[in-house]
Amino acid sequence: YPLCALAVSDERPVSTQSTWVQRLYNTMTDETMDSCSKKEKYKKLLFSLCWFHSILLERRKFGSLGWNIPYGFTESDFWTSQNILQLYLDAYRETPWEALKYLIAEVNYGGRVTDDRDRRLLRAYVERFFCEEAIGVNYQLSELSTYFYS
Repeated sequence: YPLCALAVSDERPVSTQSTWVQRLYNTMTDETMDSCSKKEKYKKLLFSLCWFHSILLERRKFGSLGWNIPYGFTESDFWTSQNILQLYLDAYRETPWEALKYLIAEVNYGGRVTDDRDRRLLRAYVERFFCEEAIGVNYQLSELSTYFYS
């Protein structure tokens, strides 16, 4: 008779997402943080970008449940988006939300995405993390109350 073993745990698995967020955000020097003329807005949107990038990488772990097609998102995607964010915040008096979302989701990251459902998911994330509410006070990046910035 075949034996079957089942392990049950009530511990939450260690997520690499929080590791990615910390790693990306901690690589920011004071010079980088002060390089944008709209410092407070830039810092919040930069954290949103770190969060966004880490989610995209985290979804790869789940194979076809995460992305229909595996995509090779890299840190260069993050750094390019960070440069776009800084340039556009400095260049415009009002935040050009639609331009930022398009350049980050469709051009930079989206240039690799070929599946329509994956593209739709990417746009949904960008809509959530790059909006007027994201630069407000205590904006939650997740439904979990521990993930927000003030």
